[in-house]
Amino acid sequence: MPKWTVEQELAINKDNSNIIVSAGAGSGKTAVLTARVLRKIKSGININELLILTFTNKAANEMKERIRKEISKNTEIIDQLDYIDSSYITTFDSFALSIVKKYSYLLNIGKNVTIADSSTIYLEKKRILDAIFDRYYEEKNALFLHLLDDFTIKKDDEIKKYILEINDKLDLKYYKISYLDDYIDNYYSIDNVDYLVDCYVSLLNNKISLINNLLTLFSNYVDSDYFNSFNESILGLLNSNSYSSIKDNLELSFPNLPRGSDEYAKKYKEEITDIINSLKDLTTYHDIDELKDTLLSTKDYVKVIIDIIKELDSKILNFKQEKNIYEFVDISKMAIKVV
Repeated sequence: MPKWTVEQELAINKDNSNIIVSAGAGSGKTAVLTARVLRKIKSGININELLILTFTNKAANEMKERIRKEISKNTEIIDQLDYIDSSYITTFDSFALSIVKKYSYLLNIGKNVTIADSSTIYLEKKRILDAIFDRYYEEKNALFLHLLDDFTIKKDDEIKKYILEINDKLDLKYYKISYLDDYIDNYYSIDNVDYLVDCYVSLLNNKISLINNLLTLFSNYVDSDYFNSFNESILGLLNSNSYSSIKDNLELSFPNLPRGSDEYAKKYKEEITDIINSLKDLTTYHDIDELKDTLLSTKDYVKVIIDIIKELDSKILNFKQEKNIYEFVDISKMAIKVV
């Protein structure tokens, strides 16, 4: 009988609430889950009345065999061996697919739904996207052409690749279309723009805090006179906390390190200089108003990308429905809809 920690005991025995067990590889998560399952069985629940899901087939098979081995050691529950092969110890993907097949009539899809080969779907998405681009070219869509003028050189392959990548990430959202429908209003609202600008200024201030930390280390490897001179030259930046004040205090001139200075002194001075250069790169806008205007100027680019993605999504969905083939992300969304 293993000696469990307090946290493991809780994970094994706690009921009537959600439990999250977060632990690294080799820490005994599978053993704890197996012990939890055995406790459930001993309390009168059959193994095939439990739902045990893993991320991989290998993990599911390992879990099933561990449970089988532990059951075979307990004569009082040995009859559960008859049910283990029909139990729901499987992957999330397999379980979602079983739900979709069982309740396909509720989803208005064929019962013989299959998982599409990823390359098949990718090639179809690419074909559809090429056709959408061709139509936008023919229509001389102003927003579309403006997007290409600003972000492509000769070829549009790169921007097509980014749109496909964005679309794949958006597929992970359950309410993908409603998210896209609301995106412009939400992202470009006054409150959100102000929030984004505040985050940007916070990023700049975090870099100044990092300079302060490096200065403390730097002071250990130079004499006090040199450090005071160096610190004096950067004091204006260290006391800055707004965009304009940070920008206005970035033209700095540091005294040269004394000959024969410690390597760590050179290292910390170089790191401070690198951060100041990164601050210069991040403060190219004249002021906060220009920063906000630049952010708002991206609205038209985003709008046309959203329009393209929504059309791509609609047409690839029609293709999937016609072929009755779906990606795992589609299956998971349909399973959630059924549940």
